[in-house]
Amino acid sequence: MTKSVHHDRISEQYQASSTQYDNVKNLPYAFVERETLLSGVPDLTGKRVLDVACGTGFYSRIFKRLGADKVVGVDIEQSMVDVARQIEAEAPLGITYDAVDAAELPVLGEFDVVAPIWAFVHAKDTAEYHDMVARCAANLVSGGTMVALCSNPDIDLDKMSVYPRYGLSITPKEKHGDLQVIHIEMDVEPHVGFDGFFWPAGATEEAMEKAGLIDVKRHPNRAPGHVAGMSEKGYWADFVANPPFALYTAVKP
Repeated sequence: MTKSVHHDRISEQYQASSTQYDNVKNLPYAFVERETLLSGVPDLTGKRVLDVACGTGFYSRIFKRLGADKVVGVDIEQSMVDVARQIEAEAPLGITYDAVDAAELPVLGEFDVVAPIWAFVHAKDTAEYHDMVARCAANLVSGGTMVALCSNPDIDLDKMSVYPRYGLSITPKEKHGDLQVIHIEMDVEPHVGFDGFFWPAGATEEAMEKAGLIDVKRHPNRAPGHVAGMSEKGYWADFVANPPFALYTAVKP
């Protein structure tokens, strides 16, 4: 697979953290991420799921345990895929993994659910963002659902100062055109960190609609134990009010 300089850099950043990547899912912020993501996932019983930017397969394994009949995970970084395959070999669930760049994602099959998780944050420009969404949509069957965890378009950069309490920090960097470049660090040893973009409001909805998807929705952020939402008080409140991610779903007609 031939990558651009931009995607080589992404791959290198994840390569450096591949053996530690699952550990970040035990940090407090990741519990909110997981609760939010799963709130938008439909019933997976007997379904076929494509996990785009699967990393070491953390969510792929959750999808399989939620009843999915078939799960395929793809990631830009081969070392991430190697770790996912090793975990699968040690505790088989029937998941397959492959090294595929989301920016070059082909049609890998017919899936009921396609879940690009943190994939679109790495698109280098609007054209690539739209192309990534379209490539994910092309893998959906009619009636299938895209469940996309994206950057938060309404992020308040000043309020990110609370993030270390939840196990991560985000540092704004130089802008790339109109896009805010960020560096994300997770509080694990050894180092886990990567760069990405905060995309503006409307970018995801526009890309999904351009890809022919309907019923585009942004879902509320969730915290563990708060099925109906989140109170304004308590440990999770500051993070849930201003997380770095946002969850969108859409349906292929």
